Amino acid sequence: MRHLNLGDLLLVLRNLSTERKDDLLLSGTGIVYAKMLAKQQAQIEALPEAMRGGRPLAQQLGDKDDEHDGYGEAIYYLTEALLRLPTAPAALKEAAQGVRDAFVPRLSTLRASYADEAAAASRKRHALDTRNAELQSIRVPFPVGATLYDWASSFVEAGEGLDKLLHNRSLVGNDGLSAPAIKVRAVTLGLLSRFRAALVDEIEAEPALPRDLEARVFGYLDDLQAMREQAAAARAKKPEPAAGEG
Repeated sequence: MRHLNLGDLLLVLRNLSTERKDDLLLSGTGIVYAKMLAKQQAQIEALPEAMRGGRPLAQQLGDKDDEHDGYGEAIYYLTEALLRLPTAPAALKEAAQGVRDAFVPRLSTLRASYADEAAAASRKRHALDTRNAELQSIRVPFPVGATLYDWASSFVEAGEGLDKLLHNRSLVGNDGLSAPAIKVRAVTLGLLSRFRAALVDEIEAEPALPRDLEARVFGYLDDLQAMREQAAAARAKKPEPAAGEG
């Protein structure tokens, strides 16, 4: 199982707890290990997605920054339109200016670093309360029935999402795999290995159990492992580029 990553192991554990649950619980060994496997599944699911073989954190950060800046620009330009509209009531212009000052006083603030935008989001959350009346008084074209409060709330939440992703990146480290992730993977591999060995022993000792129970329980794991091994073999056979080639 050495080729399986955390994402693979999570798929295996989910498969055992759903499609293969009936087979898992046919044996006394399966009943004993089911709770431990569920615990490992929860630990893997609690890790940042990038540690489990999901989307790279850099891509997640870029997507979240686009969301943050998009809402910020929408707030800026909507308030800009209201401030420039000759027929807009003074109260509406005052509300627009208050929202502008609280959330996006200048477009240049949306070109700040991820860390600066994340820090600003935590400072701006209180403005959702202090500027609630102004935000609720200005309707937006989408979604239907929404107000500027909805846009501002999404803007702040996206900034806070950046903060969470930056924290996750610090956990992953430069090598792409953190100490917690390494430990969880090792524990999960060990647990599955012990479970399989114990199940084989029980099948041999209990004639009433299906002779193919091991394959029924571990078939998905074996399929994933075979695919990983084939991919590893293909990479090993790939010729090294000649000198001067990219």
